[in-house]
Amino acid sequence: MVNIRVAAQTDLPFLREHDSHIAAEELASVIQRGRILVAEDSGKPIGWLRWGLFWDEIPFMNMLTVLSSHRGQGIGRALVTDWEKRMSRAGHSQVLTSTLADESAQNFYRAMGYTDAGVLLLPGEPSEIFLRRDLEPAPDLTDPHITRE
Repeated sequence: MVNIRVAAQTDLPFLREHDSHIAAEELASVIQRGRILVAEDSGKPIGWLRWGLFWDEIPFMNMLTVLSSHRGQGIGRALVTDWEKRMSRAGHSQVLTSTLADESAQNFYRAMGYTDAGVLLLPGEPSEIFLRRDLEPAPDLTDPHITRE
């Protein structure tokens, strides 16, 4: 059974081993701020979702990863859904993410209701597609792990 929870400092070794897109010091800071969700199966981490704030206001999913041995089982969808609910409870009305134009992740996000919001063009790289999703208002804004800051 998969459990989704806010990452703790004890998750740092697992995340450092599998997430090379962020410096170790920043990763520890993001964990401390409560901005990583971990999916675990039988107490072992199998995936995570890392996020920040775009324009210091809009939740932006920076990284969604499920270990290859656990892909195709709905874990990524469960992580995103859990994150969206937390963001709604924190009072946010929309969320953002992005993916490279040559990655299949764009199909995953569109299937989850995300719509295209723009493109970033950097020299020598594939286009970065930005996607957004409006959130349903949450009746309860009391999630102790998430703040609007």
